[in-house]
Amino acid sequence: MDPRDRVQTIVSGKAPDRLSGFCGRIDDTEYWLDGFGVDTEEELRNLWNLDCRKTSYSNVFKTQPQKTIWGCEDNWDAGYSASKIPPLAGAESIQDIEKHPWPGLDQFDMDEMSRQIEGLAKKYSRIGSIGFQSAVLCTLFDLFGMENTMINMHVNPKLIEASIGRIEGFLISVFDTILAKHSQDLDFFWWGDDFSTQRGMMVSPEMWRKFLKPTYLKVFELIKSHGVMVWFHSCGAFAPVLGELIGGGMDVWETVQAHLEGNEPAELKRNYGEYITFFGAINCQKTLPFGSPEDVRREVRERFEVLGRGGGYIAGPDHSLQKNIPLKNVEALFDEVQKCIY
Repeated sequence: MDPRDRVQTIVSGKAPDRLSGFCGRIDDTEYWLDGFGVDTEEELRNLWNLDCRKTSYSNVFKTQPQKTIWGCEDNWDAGYSASKIPPLAGAESIQDIEKHPWPGLDQFDMDEMSRQIEGLAKKYSRIGSIGFQSAVLCTLFDLFGMENTMINMHVNPKLIEASIGRIEGFLISVFDTILAKHSQDLDFFWWGDDFSTQRGMMVSPEMWRKFLKPTYLKVFELIKSHGVMVWFHSCGAFAPVLGELIGGGMDVWETVQAHLEGNEPAELKRNYGEYITFFGAINCQKTLPFGSPEDVRREVRERFEVLGRGGGYIAGPDHSLQKNIPLKNVEALFDEVQKCIY
């Protein structure tokens, strides 16, 4: 069974020949290339026998130096609300929102996006993405600051609604442009937003339903209208609304942090395994950096036996790979994936 057939079988809720493996983001690339003796990230992914390929999303936006497409400081590693002065921190009216230099389709490089998509080998399950600058709540945090975003949801919701309208309009125009041209070249479209911590949601379920859910469902509907499946990233614990994302059209949930309260594998599989595919679930905070290779293999096997029962699971790190993880543990992870036979 080739990699694409394996993934297609898994997301259809059936058991393929063996467990599937994938890794989304690989940080500290030189560490991994040197450690495994290869020259490129693609060679690394081939060495690990990963079943999916995703566009890199680099250089798809035309932006000012050191700025995101939203006009915020491009300081990803500093986390949310990284701008020293968020551009909408002082916004008080709809006019203030309208004055912001919101991006347009002319700032999206479709030629570069096409080049990346067309470069994905057809034997793999192919995932299109424009990266995390497409998030909604995280973009609001960057625009207003985290605290101001939370406050405005309650005291000045019209500012949040107007901003989300601008974010949503841009995303839909970009996604529709990509998928109108390349739906036949993609199995999934990756999108994501972080609205939870490891202890629960950052906004209440009520605020989530009011401000975020409508946009999520519109984008899901758009992606699926092109015959492409939704691969959605949201980390943390958000059990109160997980079923609503699934009911709204999420096909693959990335990334399942199975060690968190509310994300217990047996409960996830029992409640939702009929409807979605789980991706991730191998612990990047404990098992991978601090466990032994045998600990890693054991966790892979446990996830396979529970989340992977009958299909519906793609194994991988539950966050990006970073150089605090021993090489031998990543080798154990993807080697054990290939030994999990249905």
